[in-house]
Amino acid sequence: MKVFILSHSSAVENLGGAELSLLHLIDAWAKDDSEVTFSVAARGPVGLLQPELAARGVTTHTLDFDAWVLPLVRTDPADILDTARRNSEAVLAIVELLRLETPDVVITNTIISPWAALAARHLGIPHVWFVHEFGDLDHGLQFEISRASTFEDIGILSDLVVANSRAVHEHIGQWIQADKLAIAYPVIDLARARELVGRAPAEPILPQVQARLTAVMVGRLAASKGQWRLLNAVAALRDEGTIIAAILVGGDQGDDADAVKQRVHDLALDDQVVFVGETDNPFWYIDRGDFGITASTSEAFGRVTVEYMALGKPVIAGRSGAGAELVRDGVTGLLFDPNSPDDLVRALRYAVDHRNDLSAMGEAARRSVADISVAYPLATIVTRIEALVTEGPGTMPRLPNALNLWLDLPAAVEGTGRALHARNTAVLSSASWRLGTYALKPARLLKRITRRLVRRARRK
Repeated sequence: MKVFILSHSSAVENLGGAELSLLHLIDAWAKDDSEVTFSVAARGPVGLLQPELAARGVTTHTLDFDAWVLPLVRTDPADILDTARRNSEAVLAIVELLRLETPDVVITNTIISPWAALAARHLGIPHVWFVHEFGDLDHGLQFEISRASTFEDIGILSDLVVANSRAVHEHIGQWIQADKLAIAYPVIDLARARELVGRAPAEPILPQVQARLTAVMVGRLAASKGQWRLLNAVAALRDEGTIIAAILVGGDQGDDADAVKQRVHDLALDDQVVFVGETDNPFWYIDRGDFGITASTSEAFGRVTVEYMALGKPVIAGRSGAGAELVRDGVTGLLFDPNSPDDLVRALRYAVDHRNDLSAMGEAARRSVADISVAYPLATIVTRIEALVTEGPGTMPRLPNALNLWLDLPAAVEGTGRALHARNTAVLSSASWRLGTYALKPARLLKRITRRLVRRARRK
């Protein structure tokens, strides 16, 4: 089988959950089927993903395209036009790649970009969509054509939609018909985690404070990841006289990271909290903690939650998203309400008061990973994909809502023209333009006189 996959990112800064899921999917699928081959198209510029794919012998293509689920919805007409041009060119480029490579199935690995799905539908190739995120609930993103319209399109443009958790399955099931939906937990390389846990970094960064317990939280520093919840709770317990240390592991660049670091200073937690930054071995740090923290607003799956558990650490996780399906409250960890600031304080206080029980919780967490790993296996999805290839693509019930992105372009063109005219009018009528015109008038007059004198001299 020949499989073509679209990745919304090349992982310029770090390999995120979607990219790791893609790599592990390829590894697991190839391990079970030596005949399968892959090619991947990823959004440029080239990043960390392409070398990983090349090491696996996967053909890669780097394209220029944008998203329809994004941090801010575009409103500037010129920006809308330029983005539409790049996206339409990307669709055409993918169409040509599909014609050249003739894959049996096309996979879109994220809700962020639909361009491979459109190309697959255009050519009549079966299409499968892997959904790894909620979009707005977990990452604070915005839907260019609304949440409902986006997930409706994911169903319309796909023969199979694979959610990465029961929570995501239930959420997107509001807009996608049930017979198209399936669940597959992400493939996680737990053997690598267990191998690296014993490899200490050259210069480890650890809290030096005398603490009752140490919490470890892995994930890029961002508001949606919830480091602020942990910091507020640690400060509240400090004020009660209970010292908890925290190790924060993950990307620490950008305004979001600066906000997290500033909060540490504002709460006077500099001696209790350390920032490790980006590392290819977070597992050594996980092993230094008494428990792991997943404090996201709403985690679609929680790859790091499973990694905590695989290393024998109980997890304190939010009930929203997939937290409640991975962590058994009071057995393999503790659950809290992310919308209740005091509830994480309660969970941490419980961990301190029952610290002698944490080891047993951690061992229960380690054992539970075996059940999680086989709950929704990739092999089941591969079987369904093979059936799709045999049957061929289904029919589209109707045109996708994304069509409006192109139907709105004439208005964007008109808006761009109006904006340019308004800017030109503002410039020509501005005081500085008039002043400049008056200032240059003598020079222009001198230039005309000089030209006349030159012409007369030439006549003579």
